[in-house]
Amino acid sequence: FKLWGNLLLGLALLLLTAGARAEIPTVLTDTIKSGSGDIDLLKDVTTTELDDALSGGTLYLGVDLNEEASPPEGSTAQGVAIKELELVITTTEGTFTYSSFYTNTTATILEQGATEAEEYYTLFGQTGSSNITSSTQGFDLATFDDVLVIEDISYTGEILDAQLNVTFLNTAKTGSFNEEFFDYSAGFEDVAILSLADAQTLESADVGLDSVPETVTFTKTEPSASDIAAPSGAPEPHWLLLAALPALLLARAKRT
Repeated sequence: FKLWGNLLLGLALLLLTAGARAEIPTVLTDTIKSGSGDIDLLKDVTTTELDDALSGGTLYLGVDLNEEASPPEGSTAQGVAIKELELVITTTEGTFTYSSFYTNTTATILEQGATEAEEYYTLFGQTGSSNITSSTQGFDLATFDDVLVIEDISYTGEILDAQLNVTFLNTAKTGSFNEEFFDYSAGFEDVAILSLADAQTLESADVGLDSVPETVTFTKTEPSASDIAAPSGAPEPHWLLLAALPALLLARAKRT
């Protein structure tokens, strides 16, 4: 009975650990606050799940904007611009860093302290949920606004750590419409890892784009996997140990 008790304990620990994690797609615990965010991906997914999500070399992220609805932004149209993004993956064979990313919109914006405006990737959204029906059961895609894609992900070894670092553009306070629209407030933005199907559904919804004021200028594109040159302003507990727990408990029971 002691042997079976130890085995059941091991299985229970496995189930509890698995239950504490979420399958992809999933909302990430860490957020982007006041224009920047250091997001620990492994707080919410296992290394195996993340490895599966990255197997095609691309990571799809959903972003829920939480901006102040003050003109030229409003409750139905909000925006931010991305200054920098970096995905850092540490494996048993080293550290791999990726900064090749895109969204399907860009805008020419003057950064605070700069003398010339440059083109940046942008994110659009709205206040509250949209009418999107999620393509993945059990995940509320309607709470997200836009898609951020990181490409050219290739690494070797087993994942030990995965960090996503995002910085929004601090726009110049010139009173110009683009600088005012794409600034960021003190709110926070939720981020989720998406499946390809959910990313396609969210991208095609164009949340917030129909209500953008005519005074705000931007370009909507459909970048391909082989052509994602960044705009000028943009930068270029191990699961096996848990799986072995019942065997370890069995060996301990044999010695007693």
